[in-house]
Amino acid sequence: MGSRNSTSSSDTVTDHSGTWKNFLISEVLTIHLSLLADYQNREIGEWLSPFDFIETQRVILHSRAPNTGLKPLLSEAYVRWRNGDDRTLLMSGLPGAGKSMTAASVVQDLNEYYEGCKVAVVCAFCDFGQMQMQTTDALIASMLRQLIQAQDTVHSNVTSMYMHHTSRSTFPRSDEIVAAFSTSVQQFESVFVVVDALDECPDDQTRSQLVSTLNSFPVSLLFTSRPHPSIDQLLGECTRQDIIADKHDLWIYCEERFTLSRVGRLCSPDSKQEILNQVVQKAEGMFVVARLLMDALLEAPNVKEALGIIPTMPTGLQGTYGKTVRHMCEGSNPEIKDLALYSLLWITFSRRVLVFSELQEAVATLLKPNNPGQCITSDLLTKQSLVDACAGLITIEDRTDKVRLIRKFLYTGQVPSLIPF
Repeated sequence: MGSRNSTSSSDTVTDHSGTWKNFLISEVLTIHLSLLADYQNREIGEWLSPFDFIETQRVILHSRAPNTGLKPLLSEAYVRWRNGDDRTLLMSGLPGAGKSMTAASVVQDLNEYYEGCKVAVVCAFCDFGQMQMQTTDALIASMLRQLIQAQDTVHSNVTSMYMHHTSRSTFPRSDEIVAAFSTSVQQFESVFVVVDALDECPDDQTRSQLVSTLNSFPVSLLFTSRPHPSIDQLLGECTRQDIIADKHDLWIYCEERFTLSRVGRLCSPDSKQEILNQVVQKAEGMFVVARLLMDALLEAPNVKEALGIIPTMPTGLQGTYGKTVRHMCEGSNPEIKDLALYSLLWITFSRRVLVFSELQEAVATLLKPNNPGQCITSDLLTKQSLVDACAGLITIEDRTDKVRLIRKFLYTGQVPSLIPF
Protein backbone atom coordinates (compact mmCIF):
# COMPACT_ATOMS: atom_id res chain seq x y z
CA MET A 1 0.00 0.00 0.00
CA GLY A 2 2.76 2.43 1.03
CA SER A 3 4.64 1.73 -2.18
CA ARG A 4 1.61 2.25 -4.37
CA ASN A 5 0.75 5.59 -2.65
CA SER A 6 4.32 6.76 -3.08
CA THR A 7 4.25 5.93 -6.77
CA SER A 8 0.91 7.63 -7.24
CA SER A 9 2.20 10.81 -5.54
CA SER A 10 5.31 10.78 -7.71
CA ASP A 11 3.21 10.40 -10.86
CA THR A 12 1.08 13.35 -9.80
CA VAL A 13 4.13 15.56 -9.27
CA THR A 14 5.47 14.48 -12.65
CA ASP A 15 2.14 15.24 -14.33
CA HIS A 16 1.98 18.69 -12.73
CA SER A 17 5.58 19.38 -13.70
CA GLY A 18 4.87 18.40 -17.29
CA THR A 19 1.74 20.54 -17.40
CA TRP A 20 3.66 23.56 -16.03
CA LYS A 21 6.45 23.03 -18.57
CA ASN A 22 3.95 22.86 -21.45
CA PHE A 23 2.29 26.01 -20.17
CA LEU A 24 5.60 27.88 -20.09
CA ILE A 25 6.50 26.69 -23.59
CA SER A 26 3.10 27.83 -24.84
CA GLU A 27 3.48 31.27 -23.22
CA VAL A 28 6.99 31.78 -24.57
CA LEU A 29 5.84 30.74 -28.05
CA THR A 30 2.87 33.12 -27.88
CA ILE A 31 5.09 36.05 -26.86
CA HIS A 32 7.62 35.19 -29.57
CA LEU A 33 4.93 35.06 -32.26
CA SER A 34 3.45 38.34 -31.03
CA LEU A 35 6.83 40.07 -31.20
CA LEU A 36 7.41 38.59 -34.66
CA ALA A 37 4.02 39.87 -35.84
CA ASP A 38 4.73 43.33 -34.41
CA TYR A 39 8.06 43.40 -36.21
CA GLN A 40 6.47 42.33 -39.49
CA ASN A 41 3.70 44.93 -39.14
CA ARG A 42 6.25 47.65 -38.47
CA GLU A 43 8.48 46.52 -41.35
CA ILE A 44 5.60 46.51 -43.86
CA GLY A 45 4.31 49.85 -42.60
CA GLU A 46 7.68 51.58 -42.88
CA TRP A 47 8.15 50.11 -46.37
CA LEU A 48 4.80 51.58 -47.42
CA SER A 49 5.35 55.13 -46.16
CA PRO A 50 8.05 57.34 -44.65
CA PHE A 51 5.39 59.50 -42.97
CA ASP A 52 4.91 58.79 -39.27
CA PHE A 53 1.83 60.89 -38.62
CA ILE A 54 1.23 59.29 -35.22
CA GLU A 55 4.54 60.79 -34.14
CA THR A 56 3.47 64.13 -35.65
CA GLN A 57 0.29 63.94 -33.58
CA ARG A 58 2.29 63.27 -30.40
CA VAL A 59 4.61 66.20 -31.09
CA ILE A 60 1.66 68.57 -31.56
CA LEU A 61 -0.03 67.41 -28.36
CA HIS A 62 3.22 67.80 -26.44
CA SER A 63 3.03 71.58 -26.97
CA ARG A 64 -0.57 71.88 -25.71
CA ALA A 65 -1.09 73.72 -22.43
CA PRO A 66 -3.05 71.62 -19.90
CA ASN A 67 -6.85 71.85 -20.09
CA THR A 68 -6.87 73.82 -23.34
CA GLY A 69 -8.18 73.09 -26.84
CA LEU A 70 -11.09 71.01 -25.57
CA LYS A 71 -13.98 73.22 -26.67
CA PRO A 72 -14.32 71.82 -30.24
CA LEU A 73 -14.51 68.28 -28.79
CA LEU A 74 -17.52 69.25 -26.69
CA SER A 75 -19.55 70.55 -29.64
CA GLU A 76 -22.71 68.75 -30.66
CA ALA A 77 -21.41 68.33 -34.22
CA TYR A 78 -18.27 66.52 -33.04
CA VAL A 79 -20.08 64.28 -30.56
CA ARG A 80 -22.57 63.23 -33.25
CA TRP A 81 -19.71 62.41 -35.64
CA ARG A 82 -17.79 60.48 -32.98
CA ASN A 83 -20.90 58.45 -32.19
CA GLY A 84 -21.34 57.55 -35.85
CA ASP A 85 -24.47 59.65 -36.47
CA ASP A 86 -22.74 61.70 -39.19
CA ARG A 87 -20.16 60.31 -41.59
CA THR A 88 -18.17 63.45 -42.53
CA LEU A 89 -17.27 66.47 -40.40
CA LEU A 90 -15.42 69.59 -41.61
CA MET A 91 -13.84 71.69 -38.85
CA SER A 92 -12.66 75.01 -40.28
CA GLY A 93 -10.86 77.96 -38.76
CA LEU A 94 -8.66 80.92 -39.56
CA PRO A 95 -4.87 80.54 -39.75
CA GLY A 96 -3.42 80.09 -36.27
CA ALA A 97 -6.78 79.25 -34.65
CA GLY A 98 -5.52 75.83 -33.51
CA LYS A 99 -6.70 73.49 -36.27
CA SER A 100 -3.73 71.14 -36.06
CA MET A 101 -4.03 71.01 -32.28
CA THR A 102 -7.72 70.20 -32.68
CA ALA A 103 -6.93 67.39 -35.14
CA ALA A 104 -4.30 65.95 -32.79
CA SER A 105 -6.73 66.21 -29.87
CA VAL A 106 -9.44 64.43 -31.90
CA VAL A 107 -7.09 61.49 -32.53
CA GLN A 108 -6.33 61.27 -28.81
CA ASP A 109 -10.00 61.57 -27.85
CA LEU A 110 -11.08 58.83 -30.27
CA ASN A 111 -8.37 56.45 -29.05
CA GLU A 112 -9.44 57.01 -25.45
CA TYR A 113 -13.19 56.84 -26.19
CA TYR A 114 -12.92 53.57 -28.14
CA GLU A 115 -10.18 51.98 -26.02
CA GLY A 116 -10.59 48.21 -25.97
CA CYS A 117 -12.89 48.23 -29.02
CA LYS A 118 -12.03 46.91 -32.46
CA VAL A 119 -11.82 50.45 -33.79
CA ALA A 120 -8.92 52.02 -35.71
CA VAL A 121 -8.02 55.72 -35.76
CA VAL A 122 -5.70 56.92 -38.53
CA CYS A 123 -4.58 60.43 -39.37
CA ALA A 124 -2.68 62.58 -41.85
CA PHE A 125 -1.24 66.05 -41.30
CA CYS A 126 -0.95 67.82 -44.63
CA ASP A 127 1.95 70.25 -44.83
CA PHE A 128 2.52 72.87 -47.52
CA GLY A 129 6.24 72.46 -46.97
CA GLN A 130 6.04 68.82 -48.11
CA MET A 131 3.64 69.30 -50.99
CA GLN A 132 5.90 67.52 -53.49
CA MET A 133 5.90 64.36 -51.36
CA GLN A 134 2.31 64.42 -50.07
CA THR A 135 0.54 63.06 -53.12
CA THR A 136 -2.77 61.22 -52.84
CA ASP A 137 -1.01 57.85 -53.10
CA ALA A 138 1.50 58.86 -50.42
CA LEU A 139 -1.19 60.02 -48.01
CA ILE A 140 -3.32 56.88 -48.49
CA ALA A 141 -0.20 54.73 -48.05
CA SER A 142 0.65 56.57 -44.82
CA MET A 143 -2.81 55.81 -43.43
CA LEU A 144 -2.55 52.19 -44.62
CA ARG A 145 0.68 52.02 -42.61
CA GLN A 146 -1.26 53.01 -39.49
CA LEU A 147 -4.01 50.47 -40.16
CA ILE A 148 -1.44 47.71 -40.56
CA GLN A 149 0.38 48.64 -37.37
CA ALA A 150 -2.94 48.66 -35.49
CA GLN A 151 -3.67 45.03 -36.43
CA ASP A 152 -2.61 41.94 -34.50
CA THR A 153 -2.01 40.11 -37.77
CA VAL A 154 -1.58 41.59 -41.23
CA HIS A 155 -4.08 40.32 -43.80
CA SER A 156 -2.60 37.77 -46.19
CA ASN A 157 -3.39 39.99 -49.21
CA VAL A 158 -1.25 42.78 -47.78
CA THR A 159 1.56 40.38 -46.91
CA SER A 160 1.46 38.95 -50.43
CA MET A 161 1.66 42.45 -51.92
CA TYR A 162 4.67 43.22 -49.72
CA MET A 163 6.49 39.98 -50.61
CA HIS A 164 5.73 40.40 -54.32
CA HIS A 165 7.15 43.93 -54.57
CA THR A 166 10.10 43.64 -52.19
CA SER A 167 11.36 40.60 -54.10
CA ARG A 168 11.34 42.72 -57.27
CA SER A 169 12.42 46.05 -55.72
CA THR A 170 9.21 47.66 -56.95
CA PHE A 171 6.42 49.61 -55.25
CA PRO A 172 2.64 49.02 -55.40
CA ARG A 173 0.49 50.82 -57.95
CA SER A 174 -2.28 53.15 -56.80
CA ASP A 175 -4.98 50.53 -57.25
CA GLU A 176 -2.98 48.02 -55.17
CA ILE A 177 -2.63 50.49 -52.29
CA VAL A 178 -6.35 51.29 -52.45
CA ALA A 179 -7.21 47.57 -52.46
CA ALA A 180 -4.90 46.93 -49.50
CA PHE A 181 -6.46 49.85 -47.62
CA SER A 182 -9.95 48.48 -48.29
CA THR A 183 -8.93 45.01 -47.09
CA SER A 184 -7.38 46.45 -43.92
CA VAL A 185 -10.44 48.57 -43.13
CA GLN A 186 -12.53 45.39 -43.11
CA GLN A 187 -10.46 44.03 -40.20
CA PHE A 188 -12.09 46.58 -37.87
CA GLU A 189 -15.63 47.27 -36.73
CA SER A 190 -15.13 51.00 -37.36
CA VAL A 191 -12.38 53.18 -38.79
CA PHE A 192 -12.00 56.92 -38.18
CA VAL A 193 -9.87 59.00 -40.56
CA VAL A 194 -8.66 62.45 -39.45
CA VAL A 195 -7.01 64.69 -42.09
CA ASP A 196 -5.56 67.98 -40.89
CA ALA A 197 -5.06 71.01 -43.14
CA LEU A 198 -6.89 69.77 -46.23
CA ASP A 199 -6.24 73.25 -47.67
CA GLU A 200 -2.48 72.49 -47.62
CA CYS A 201 -2.77 69.70 -50.17
CA PRO A 202 -0.67 70.63 -53.19
CA ASP A 203 -3.64 71.56 -55.41
CA ASP A 204 -7.36 71.12 -56.02
CA GLN A 205 -6.79 67.92 -58.00
CA THR A 206 -4.91 66.25 -55.13
CA ARG A 207 -7.59 67.34 -52.65
CA SER A 208 -10.33 66.01 -54.90
CA GLN A 209 -8.55 62.68 -55.44
CA LEU A 210 -7.88 62.27 -51.73
CA VAL A 211 -11.46 63.00 -50.68
CA SER A 212 -12.89 60.84 -53.46
CA THR A 213 -10.63 57.91 -52.54
CA LEU A 214 -11.45 58.16 -48.83
CA ASN A 215 -15.16 58.39 -49.62
CA SER A 216 -14.92 55.02 -51.39
CA PHE A 217 -14.20 53.30 -48.06
CA PRO A 218 -16.69 52.64 -45.23
CA VAL A 219 -14.94 55.04 -42.83
CA SER A 220 -15.85 58.13 -40.80
CA LEU A 221 -14.06 61.24 -42.07
CA LEU A 222 -12.98 64.43 -40.28
CA PHE A 223 -11.15 67.23 -42.07
CA THR A 224 -9.70 70.48 -40.76
CA SER A 225 -9.08 73.41 -43.07
CA ARG A 226 -9.03 77.15 -43.47
CA PRO A 227 -12.29 78.50 -44.93
CA HIS A 228 -11.94 77.63 -48.61
CA PRO A 229 -14.70 77.82 -51.28
CA SER A 230 -13.37 74.86 -53.30
CA ILE A 231 -13.27 72.68 -50.16
CA ASP A 232 -16.83 73.68 -49.25
CA GLN A 233 -17.92 72.63 -52.73
CA LEU A 234 -15.86 69.43 -52.62
CA LEU A 235 -17.36 68.21 -49.34
CA GLY A 236 -20.91 69.23 -50.19
CA GLU A 237 -23.55 69.01 -47.48
CA CYS A 238 -21.37 67.50 -44.76
CA THR A 239 -21.63 68.55 -41.10
CA ARG A 240 -19.55 71.62 -40.22
CA GLN A 241 -18.02 73.04 -37.05
CA ASP A 242 -16.00 76.24 -36.67
CA ILE A 243 -12.69 76.22 -34.77
CA ILE A 244 -12.26 79.43 -32.81
CA ALA A 245 -9.52 79.79 -30.24
CA ASP A 246 -11.21 80.25 -26.88
CA LYS A 247 -10.02 83.35 -25.01
CA HIS A 248 -9.79 81.31 -21.83
CA ASP A 249 -7.48 78.84 -23.60
CA LEU A 250 -5.33 81.68 -24.95
CA TRP A 251 -5.12 83.14 -21.45
CA ILE A 252 -4.02 79.80 -19.95
CA TYR A 253 -1.35 79.38 -22.64
CA CYS A 254 0.03 82.91 -22.21
CA GLU A 255 -0.13 82.77 -18.42
CA GLU A 256 1.79 79.49 -18.32
CA ARG A 257 4.59 80.89 -20.46
CA PHE A 258 4.63 84.24 -18.66
CA THR A 259 4.71 82.74 -15.16
CA LEU A 260 7.75 80.62 -16.01
CA SER A 261 9.69 83.56 -17.48
CA ARG A 262 12.07 85.93 -15.72
CA VAL A 263 9.81 88.92 -16.41
CA GLY A 264 6.81 87.01 -15.10
CA ARG A 265 8.52 86.25 -11.81
CA LEU A 266 9.29 89.95 -11.31
CA CYS A 267 5.82 91.14 -12.29
CA SER A 268 3.14 92.35 -9.87
CA PRO A 269 -0.35 90.76 -10.17
CA ASP A 270 -1.77 93.99 -11.66
CA SER A 271 0.98 94.33 -14.27
CA LYS A 272 0.65 90.64 -15.16
CA GLN A 273 -3.11 91.09 -15.65
CA GLU A 274 -2.57 94.12 -17.88
CA ILE A 275 0.10 92.41 -20.01
CA LEU A 276 -1.83 89.18 -20.54
CA ASN A 277 -5.10 90.98 -21.30
CA GLN A 278 -3.43 92.97 -24.07
CA VAL A 279 -1.63 89.93 -25.53
CA VAL A 280 -4.87 87.94 -25.68
CA GLN A 281 -6.66 90.90 -27.27
CA LYS A 282 -3.98 91.41 -29.92
CA ALA A 283 -3.87 87.66 -30.71
CA GLU A 284 -7.41 87.91 -32.14
CA GLY A 285 -8.19 84.28 -31.39
CA MET A 286 -5.00 82.85 -32.96
CA PHE A 287 -2.61 80.71 -30.91
CA VAL A 288 0.25 81.21 -33.36
CA VAL A 289 0.01 84.99 -32.95
CA ALA A 290 -0.09 84.63 -29.15
CA ARG A 291 3.04 82.53 -29.35
CA LEU A 292 4.98 85.09 -31.40
CA LEU A 293 3.79 87.95 -29.20
CA MET A 294 4.93 86.08 -26.10
CA ASP A 295 8.29 85.32 -27.74
CA ALA A 296 8.83 89.05 -28.25
CA LEU A 297 7.52 90.02 -24.83
CA LEU A 298 9.66 87.57 -22.89
CA GLU A 299 12.86 89.04 -24.37
CA ALA A 300 12.30 92.13 -22.22
CA PRO A 301 14.90 92.42 -19.45
CA ASN A 302 12.46 93.89 -16.93
CA VAL A 303 8.79 94.62 -16.27
CA LYS A 304 9.02 98.28 -17.36
CA GLU A 305 10.34 97.36 -20.80
CA ALA A 306 7.77 94.57 -21.11
CA LEU A 307 4.99 97.10 -20.50
CA GLY A 308 6.62 99.39 -23.06
CA ILE A 309 6.72 96.67 -25.73
CA ILE A 310 2.99 95.99 -25.61
CA PRO A 311 1.79 99.20 -27.36
CA THR A 312 4.24 98.52 -30.22
CA MET A 313 2.97 94.99 -30.77
CA PRO A 314 1.03 94.51 -34.02
CA THR A 315 -2.45 93.02 -34.17
CA GLY A 316 -3.34 89.96 -36.23
CA LEU A 317 -1.38 87.33 -38.09
CA GLN A 318 0.27 89.14 -40.99
CA GLY A 319 1.31 92.12 -38.91
CA THR A 320 2.83 89.87 -36.26
CA TYR A 321 4.80 87.85 -38.80
CA GLY A 322 5.99 91.01 -40.53
CA LYS A 323 7.25 92.57 -37.31
CA THR A 324 8.93 89.32 -36.24
CA VAL A 325 10.79 89.11 -39.55
CA ARG A 326 11.83 92.78 -39.40
CA HIS A 327 13.04 92.33 -35.84
CA MET A 328 15.12 89.37 -36.95
CA CYS A 329 16.66 91.27 -39.87
CA GLU A 330 17.39 94.40 -37.87
CA GLY A 331 19.38 92.59 -35.18
CA SER A 332 22.70 94.12 -34.22
CA ASN A 333 24.68 90.89 -34.67
CA PRO A 334 25.28 90.27 -38.41
CA GLU A 335 26.46 86.71 -37.74
CA ILE A 336 23.15 85.77 -36.09
CA LYS A 337 21.18 87.57 -38.82
CA ASP A 338 22.98 85.59 -41.55
CA LEU A 339 22.51 82.38 -39.61
CA ALA A 340 18.76 83.03 -39.46
CA LEU A 341 18.46 83.94 -43.14
CA TYR A 342 20.38 80.92 -44.38
CA SER A 343 18.52 78.59 -42.02
CA LEU A 344 15.20 79.89 -43.33
CA LEU A 345 16.49 79.58 -46.91
CA TRP A 346 17.28 75.88 -46.46
CA ILE A 347 14.04 75.11 -44.62
CA THR A 348 11.89 76.95 -47.15
CA PHE A 349 13.34 75.59 -50.38
CA SER A 350 14.49 72.06 -49.47
CA ARG A 351 12.59 69.35 -51.36
CA ARG A 352 11.77 67.52 -48.12
CA VAL A 353 11.72 68.25 -44.40
CA LEU A 354 15.24 68.50 -42.96
CA VAL A 355 16.29 67.10 -39.62
CA PHE A 356 18.38 69.30 -37.34
CA SER A 357 21.71 67.59 -38.09
CA GLU A 358 21.19 68.18 -41.84
CA LEU A 359 20.32 71.85 -41.31
CA GLN A 360 23.25 72.16 -38.92
CA GLU A 361 25.62 70.79 -41.55
CA ALA A 362 24.17 73.04 -44.25
CA VAL A 363 24.48 76.29 -42.29
CA ALA A 364 27.88 75.31 -40.87
CA THR A 365 29.38 76.48 -44.17
CA LEU A 366 27.86 79.94 -43.78
CA LEU A 367 30.64 82.50 -44.14
CA LYS A 368 31.10 85.50 -41.91
CA PRO A 369 30.52 88.67 -43.95
CA ASN A 370 33.75 90.30 -42.81
CA ASN A 371 35.87 87.13 -42.75
CA PRO A 372 35.60 85.19 -46.03
CA GLY A 373 36.58 81.57 -45.63
CA GLN A 374 35.82 81.44 -41.90
CA CYS A 375 32.83 79.34 -40.81
CA ILE A 376 30.43 80.55 -38.15
CA THR A 377 31.24 79.54 -34.60
CA SER A 378 29.98 76.20 -33.33
CA ASP A 379 28.18 77.70 -30.32
CA LEU A 380 25.69 79.24 -32.75
CA LEU A 381 24.74 75.83 -34.14
CA THR A 382 22.80 74.45 -31.19
CA LYS A 383 19.08 73.80 -31.49
CA GLN A 384 18.10 76.64 -29.18
CA SER A 385 20.46 79.11 -30.84
CA LEU A 386 18.94 78.37 -34.27
CA VAL A 387 15.38 78.75 -32.95
CA ASP A 388 16.34 82.01 -31.19
CA ALA A 389 18.16 83.35 -34.25
CA CYS A 390 15.05 82.71 -36.37
CA ALA A 391 12.91 84.60 -33.82
CA GLY A 392 10.66 81.63 -33.17
CA LEU A 393 9.68 81.23 -36.84
CA ILE A 394 10.97 77.64 -36.86
CA THR A 395 10.27 74.69 -34.64
CA ILE A 396 12.30 71.52 -34.02
CA GLU A 397 10.36 68.38 -33.11
CA ASP A 398 11.63 66.74 -29.93
CA ARG A 399 11.62 63.09 -31.01
CA THR A 400 12.23 63.31 -34.74
CA ASP A 401 14.49 66.39 -34.86
CA LYS A 402 12.56 67.58 -37.94
CA VAL A 403 12.82 71.33 -38.53
CA ARG A 404 9.79 73.20 -39.86
CA LEU A 405 8.51 76.72 -40.35
CA ILE A 406 5.69 77.35 -37.93
CA ARG A 407 3.08 78.23 -40.58
CA LYS A 408 2.34 77.75 -44.29
CA PHE A 409 2.16 81.58 -44.61
CA LEU A 410 5.93 81.76 -44.22
CA TYR A 411 6.60 79.43 -47.16
CA THR A 412 4.82 81.73 -49.57
CA GLY A 413 4.88 85.09 -47.82
CA GLN A 414 7.60 86.66 -45.72
CA VAL A 415 10.56 84.27 -45.95
CA PRO A 416 11.19 84.22 -49.75
CA SER A 417 11.44 88.02 -49.78
CA LEU A 418 14.26 87.84 -47.23
CA ILE A 419 16.65 85.79 -49.35
CA PRO A 420 19.60 88.13 -50.02
CA PHE A 421 20.18 87.14 -53.65
